[in-house]
Amino acid sequence: MGVVLKLVDAILLLFFLFVTVVAPLIDAQMCLPVSYFPDILVQLKARYTHKYDDYLAAEKPRFFVGLVWLELLFQWPLALLNLYAILTSKPWFNTTCLIYGVSVSTSMLMESHVYVVHMVT
Repeated sequence: MGVVLKLVDAILLLFFLFVTVVAPLIDAQMCLPVSYFPDILVQLKARYTHKYDDYLAAEKPRFFVGLVWLELLFQWPLALLNLYAILTSKPWFNTTCLIYGVSVSTSMLMESHVYVVHMVT
């Protein structure tokens, strides 16, 4: 059982590391002026938007920008705390992980609902 927990911790470590890097560099382009970011990051986001035809990233609807603000102001700091908690084996890791998961699940439910409505119409 201890091996499984270490494997889950390693996967969560990689996930939270990914989130802590991507959120301020890529997702923040939805909310902040593009001039704040290096050209290579702006081009990377534009290429992603074009390749996957992501209308949310292209059109930037207000509800989605709000969800990105939620990610940057609430979920991103929680991801940083979770990284710290994993690396230092803090006992409150389970609590912050649960808070992060509930927030992400709620925002993804909203986003997927709007995406389905957009695809139907």
